[in-house]
Amino acid sequence: MQYRWEEIDQLAEILEAEVAGHPVDVDRARELAERLVRLCPDIARTMSRVVERFAPEAATAAA
Repeated sequence: MQYRWEEIDQLAEILEAEVAGHPVDVDRARELAERLVRLCPDIARTMSRVVERFAPEAATAAA
């Protein structure tokens, strides 16, 4: 499987920023994870969890 390192690196930066307590672009994070679900089926399960984490409903529940 050919990984899309650019997308993975971008998503990693967003997740690291969130962990550090910085504001992040949740729409971009979800978009990247959704793209990786399609491009990299072997990591789709993990990326689906990221999609769920950044879903609009999750942000409302966290507030």
